[in-house]
Amino acid sequence: MFPPITTHDGRRALAFLGVMGGCVVFTLFAAVSLWLLRDHPGFVFWLALAAHVQILVGMTALGWQMGRRLSASAGRDGVSISDRDGGQHD
Repeated sequence: MFPPITTHDGRRALAFLGVMGGCVVFTLFAAVSLWLLRDHPGFVFWLALAAHVQILVGMTALGWQMGRRLSASAGRDGVSISDRDGGQHD
């Protein structure tokens, strides 16, 4: 049972379902397209690359909606990656 959409948790649950549903649908589209183009390796490469980018964008949107914030920085002393809570709580 989902919480009502009028609550913060309800909106987060429905956003989660929407983003995950979109990722699943577009993954299926990519899989069918790759199968249809299996005899054209050049097309398959670029379509597979685009599918990976699309899933990356979808999963990033999911993380953003669920309140996670990723920041990365690089400098002379090395690379720093931080995955923290975005603080979007009621």
